[in-house]
Amino acid sequence: MSALQIPAFLESAFVAGTTSESGARNCTFYTVNPGQLKITSGQLIACDPFILDLESPFSTVFPTGEFPVQLGVAKFEDDERVAFARIKFSEEQPVSWNMALCEGDDISTLKADEIFGYGVDAGTGAFMDITAAEELDEFLQEKDDNYDQLTEEMEKTYAHTRSWMMWNGKAANAAFFSSGWGDGFYGSYIGYDAGGNICRLVTDFGVVF
Repeated sequence: MSALQIPAFLESAFVAGTTSESGARNCTFYTVNPGQLKITSGQLIACDPFILDLESPFSTVFPTGEFPVQLGVAKFEDDERVAFARIKFSEEQPVSWNMALCEGDDISTLKADEIFGYGVDAGTGAFMDITAAEELDEFLQEKDDNYDQLTEEMEKTYAHTRSWMMWNGKAANAAFFSSGWGDGFYGSYIGYDAGGNICRLVTDFGVVF
């Protein structure tokens, strides 16, 4: 994928019954709605929540308020994977997409098949406002058991092979979800409606292409 090429299925993966394939395996998409994300500052972070990077919110300022988080799950014959995760800012349809960038990212420096994004080492991705990220970082550093508490909470929604949860801080919250096939490096994309307003933020976990 070139720097200017946008992945397929950023919108259609959230339409029930959409089909695709991953390698030689066919899949059908369905949507999960884990909950509402509280965005208090407009500074959003997409990351592995267990290796937080508080210095890298997206450079785009997003709408504030509470918005639904949705997961586009690819259902295979013997497996399920979170293929896409998104924040739906409005009911408007996206007519254009841009890669979501952090400060210092220069899309002109990317080679073919390169993206900007975040690394996953714990098989988990997340969306959160920077306010929630600061609270989560403090929570994880309070005691070692808190890491286990989060993983146990995610296990409550587990089915082979995906899970998700909403983590609630004091002022904001975070959405956690399995990251496709697991560890890797994943890009996010901002969708704009016909009026130029942000209507989507989608992370592509590379399950289908």
